[in-house]
Amino acid sequence: MSGAGVLSAGAGCGVPLESIGLFAGIEPAELDRVEHFMAPFRAPAGEVLFSQGEDGDRLFAIGSGRVEVHGELAGGRTRRLASVLAGESLGEMAVLGGARRSGTAVAATAVSGWLLHRSSLELLRLDPAPGAVELVARLTELVLARLRARYETISTELAGDDLGAGQALVRTTGAAAAHAHFSSRYLETLLCFRHFHDHRQIEQALHGAEAVELPAGAVALAPAPQVEELLLVIRGALDVSIRDSHSVRRVRLAGPGRFVGHVGALDGGPSPVVAHARDPVVIVRLDAARVRAMLRDPALPSRRFAAGLAEDLARALRQAERPIARMEVAPPGTAPVGDARSAQSRLDVAL
Repeated sequence: MSGAGVLSAGAGCGVPLESIGLFAGIEPAELDRVEHFMAPFRAPAGEVLFSQGEDGDRLFAIGSGRVEVHGELAGGRTRRLASVLAGESLGEMAVLGGARRSGTAVAATAVSGWLLHRSSLELLRLDPAPGAVELVARLTELVLARLRARYETISTELAGDDLGAGQALVRTTGAAAAHAHFSSRYLETLLCFRHFHDHRQIEQALHGAEAVELPAGAVALAPAPQVEELLLVIRGALDVSIRDSHSVRRVRLAGPGRFVGHVGALDGGPSPVVAHARDPVVIVRLDAARVRAMLRDPALPSRRFAAGLAEDLARALRQAERPIARMEVAPPGTAPVGDARSAQSRLDVAL
């Protein structure tokens, strides 16, 4: 932690966990159990809780006071990123994805609350108790909400109220993939399954989902008001973008072990993204309703799958927050709309 004035050992914070939104509604007995994984903290006004660029390893749940977060820009300028009030939290990316801090957080007033270390979250993930499972699911949903907000910002910047306007994007069905492309031994090497220690549990988590092969340029996912699948890339890569009828901005290049379609599949809302096969690709189409249920399923395969999914969600948000070039969509009869490489000559830096 950056600030020497932040106290977390035995000082107490005087704020009950249930007063903080992240923990509200969890049964008291379950909350008492969760509290054993937390540490109280206090910080005086002006104290730096964390600094931009440092490795993040804890979440701050603010019980009282206010924290201001700002980002440092080129030329020594700063930009206000957020004001975090009592009942709110910050730093979920740090515990889920181990990200570097994207801004500097300073106590604008005297602040007190609770800390959750990444190592404590790993222990919570091992706990099948309802309170622990619920808290981990809520952390995942916090990051998911941030990712949707980021996608909405990008679509606004592209001036595309109708994300599919002027395009006839149809999802490619694909052909059943050969078993050699997704054998148990190979799946164990994928990052999303790093929490698994038994290939049988991976098979239980996938629950017979079908793997399909798609040719280069195929549409794996198209914008829709409702989606029924979360995609998992097994081989190859999907180029994920947001677009209007005239321009497109890549938000992610998802390779093996990465998920595509979090926004929509995990929150039940509309999906704003297009995913094209960059090269020939093998994907698994997972039932979105089942995946949502797995986030709160105490069974071990579900908890391990949810852990990998949450970490990937945090990576997707980091990628979406980076400055990325905007590309003009190729007119009909020229380069394929989804081929980012063919559009390199038309790059127009938008961020």
